Amino acid sequence: MSIPVLHILNEKGAAVVTVEPDEPVAAIARLLVERRIGAVPVVDGAGHLAGLVSERSIVDALARHGAGVERLAARDIMTREVPTATRSEDIHMVARKMTRRHSRHVPILDGGGTLVGLVSIGDIVKLRLEEAETLAREMRAYVMQDGGHASVSPRPFAS
Repeated sequence: MSIPVLHILNEKGAAVVTVEPDEPVAAIARLLVERRIGAVPVVDGAGHLAGLVSERSIVDALARHGAGVERLAARDIMTREVPTATRSEDIHMVARKMTRRHSRHVPILDGGGTLVGLVSIGDIVKLRLEEAETLAREMRAYVMQDGGHASVSPRPFAS
């Protein structure tokens, strides 16, 4: 079954916390902690995606620059080659992109390249769990129907 990214955005909302390229790394780290998020898109003045700063980006910068990380900004540590998707793209395809690129976040862009949402691996896992629970309920209801060929009743073994 094909489910578009728009389904996730409708559930969680399309509002995205973003930063500008000159945002200090320390401020980004505080933002991630305060908002309990794992990444933040970096956007230019027109709202176009410039990159993504994740927890991994910050840890990598800290390992390379030590205390000097305080002097760095988003543009210095952001991942520039970020996998993206559109609202109409199937979430299974987005999950494949995440797996191939070892990415836990995919920015969602409109046709003009403007950021309109962000999907995380957690969002996809949540949706997949909901799908599995719905399927299990439907299967139980089907098996438990009265009468007809769908009914399953225990029969004693012949001796």
